[in-house]
Amino acid sequence: MKLKFILSLAMLVIATTAFSQTGQLRRGMASYEKFSEVKSLGSPELGMNDLKAALTALERAIEHDRTKDLAETWTYYALVKADLALLDSEEDNAEEFKTALEARQKAIELDTENEQEQNLEVLSFLLAQYELNQGVAAWEVEDFATAYEAFNRGGEYLPGDTTFLFYAGLAAVQSGNYQNAIEKYKEIVPIDTFSEHRQIVLDISRLYMMEGDTANAINYANIGRDIYPEDSEMASQFIELNLIAGNEVEVISTIEAESNRDPQNKILHYYLGLAHSEAGNEEQAEIAYKKALEIDPNYVDANINLGGLILNKGIEHWNETNNKRDLTQQQYDAELAVAQGIFDEAYPYLQKAVDVDGSNVIALSNLQKYYQIKDDQAKVDELQAKIDALN
Repeated sequence: MKLKFILSLAMLVIATTAFSQTGQLRRGMASYEKFSEVKSLGSPELGMNDLKAALTALERAIEHDRTKDLAETWTYYALVKADLALLDSEEDNAEEFKTALEARQKAIELDTENEQEQNLEVLSFLLAQYELNQGVAAWEVEDFATAYEAFNRGGEYLPGDTTFLFYAGLAAVQSGNYQNAIEKYKEIVPIDTFSEHRQIVLDISRLYMMEGDTANAINYANIGRDIYPEDSEMASQFIELNLIAGNEVEVISTIEAESNRDPQNKILHYYLGLAHSEAGNEEQAEIAYKKALEIDPNYVDANINLGGLILNKGIEHWNETNNKRDLTQQQYDAELAVAQGIFDEAYPYLQKAVDVDGSNVIALSNLQKYYQIKDDQAKVDELQAKIDALN
């Protein structure tokens, strides 16, 4: 993706100080004001002579006894150096930027009455712009770790700025630094007017899962549902995370609500089948899987799960029958026939899963189990050969 280079800058405050200031400081301020006017028109390069004149005057002011300890002197000197860092070639700007930082620190120490507060805010924008440019340059050569550091530093000059928080988070993700990405993105969550807000809320949950923190992943998925109650992707993520965490019972009502709202969504019916199955509600699970297959008969996972569910039901009936000691032979044979009927009910789904995805080991193993029950050794061996080939 392409990142933006430009920040909106605050207006520079050109204020006169006490009459005791010397001519060099006044000249430096005036020259910088001229440069700023040209810069505001979008052509800072045309004001380079004024910027250099401001630098010469301010360097002299720094050496003058009457102005060397004025916050105003150091503030304007820092502003000039920061603008030079933005305009100079990449080989030369690092030293200018370093000097601007040193001058800024000096100005802050001297500005005990906060008279330069607004000009220092403008300086913060310039310094942030420099770091933004550095971050973008690193991003474009895919040096994402360096890009993160630059965006992170830029954000220190403009605390809470969503551009730097977002870019730092993106770079952290790209460099595999998921914890830092989470921390940056979390600062944006309260700012629901940010253009990428929805995606950020989604990504925080995913990043927590990548960090192995299921509890926080679910927490932010829930936050996302609260903020975007009509968003199907938010709901799906909440459902998926809870299923992964084993919270099947807790999430059933959510899946039902979503599937009622979007009845043609096969995945929601499949999720409902999973939830009911894990909660021990086999009949409801079977109904849900069948709804998913009504929408897409080739849905492999639904065929696997439904076939396996019915197959297990048959095995349970078979085992229960064999554990009953008081059955007559006729009753016993009748109950085994019921079990065989359940196995045959499972077969179309077991076979369909293999037909659709012949490389799915679970599908092959389930179908093999059916043929083992049916005592069809040739089919059992055939399927075992396919499983062995895949393994």
